Order: sequence, then C-alpha cells, then structure tokens
Amino acid sequence: MDFPSPLAGYAAPGHDIAPAEHLLDLPGFWPVFYAPVWDEFAAEPEVFGADTADVDAAAEVLYGAEEVWPAFRVPLAGGHALWIVHRNFPGDSGTDYLITHPDWSRHADLAAIDGHFSGPGLSWPELLAVAGSAPDGVEGVRDADRRLLLLLPAFGDADVPAAAAVERISVALRAVGVAPEAAPEVAERLLDHDFWDGPAWTFQGPSPLSGGTASPPSPLAVCDGGHSPRAVPLGSGLTASQAHALADALRGQPAAR
Repeated sequence: MDFPSPLAGYAAPGHDIAPAEHLLDLPGFWPVFYAPVWDEFAAEPEVFGADTADVDAAAEVLYGAEEVWPAFRVPLAGGHALWIVHRNFPGDSGTDYLITHPDWSRHADLAAIDGHFSGPGLSWPELLAVAGSAPDGVEGVRDADRRLLLLLPAFGDADVPAAAAVERISVALRAVGVAPEAAPEVAERLLDHDFWDGPAWTFQGPSPLSGGTASPPSPLAVCDGGHSPRAVPLGSGLTASQAHALADALRGQPAAR
C-alpha cells in the first residue's frame, strides 16, 4: 500500500503493510489477538465462541503473514490515526501500536507487544475516550466495542475504577460473542496485564530552561512505567500546536487549536 508519510520510515524493506479490518470477523480472532499477553485464551477459545481449528486459522493470517503485515486502523479526532501492526519478521513477530498524522514527519510509538515489550501507551481515560470517538467519514475500525478490545493490550493504569472497567469491557466482550455469564470473568482477566503492573499517569509542570524562563508544560500525560514510551511526552519533536491537537485526540475531542 502507499504508506502515509509518517509511517513510511516504519515499514521494513521487503515488507508491506495492508489494512486488515476484515480479519476481525474471523471466529478465532480474539483469542489469537490476545495470545501474546493472555495466552490462556488461545487454549480456551470456547469462551469466544471459537474452537482449535478457528485459532489455527486466525493465527496463520495474523502471525504467519511475513511479506504483507496485517494492520488495524483506529482513526482518531483531528486526522490522527492509531495503527496496530502485526510486525511479522520470519521467526520474530510482534504487535506495534503507532500513531500518525499527515503533518508529522514520522510516527509516534505508543506500545509494542513482543519479547522486548514497551508500554503501556494509554491510560484508562484515554482508552475510553479513544474507543468512543471514531470520527465520521474515515476508514478503519469505527465500532466503539471493537476499538476498546483492540486497544486493551496497550493500556495500563494504576487508577482504574475496577467495577466500572469490568462492566465496560464486559459490554464490549458480549458484543463480539462472549456469553453474558462469562464476560465479567474474562474482563477481569484482561485487566490483569502480564507485561506491566498498574503504572501511574501524571501531567508535567513547567520546565526551566537555561535562560531562566520556563517552557510550557506538555498537554500530554506521562507514565511512570519503566517500559513505557510515554515516560516522556508522546511524539518527541511535535510543535506545541501539534502536541495540543494530539492531546485533544487522546481525549476524544476535535482539535481545539
């Protein structure tokens, strides 16, 4: 495909990236998609209404596609897009969460799910806001429940309202075929992430510069997780207006500037 210019530097020579939203309808998609973090679902696919053959078929197209990597596009407000790319080098696969914008020179790394994992990339308020704010008239995943489920592996937050989180994730799980009586237990398992354990999110204050003045604080939250790309404000090199527009997108709001 023709990559948006900020993503062109990500694509490895000899590999292509193709939108793959149609794969969301595969019977074994969700247990296979979650397997790098929650591998028990691939062994127990029945909770998602799938069987072992469904899991094998979904694994082949998700993690066996080495020349053309499948990607899921999650459009955000203000022209931003969150890409979930299955980076399938031979014998070395991983899932990358990236954000792009047509005006950026390169993508921003949000999270990576692989043997050298990095993340989390989203706080709980951002997860909810992004899931529920698909803009009109754009391509990609627009259903709020599927967006939320796709973004769960990149999320981590110490300040999660447990009961509300289980209920919201349960609603999404029921929408993709998980039985109502099983959904809360599955939701609780999805909130227990194997790669990071409840980091905190904060906003930075002004930073003094060498001239004695202070630079304005970033509008983007930072994460205290030791493996998170967001230990510094997301999108290094963005202008102040671009950072504010990205912060608006992560709050599910159209750009205010």
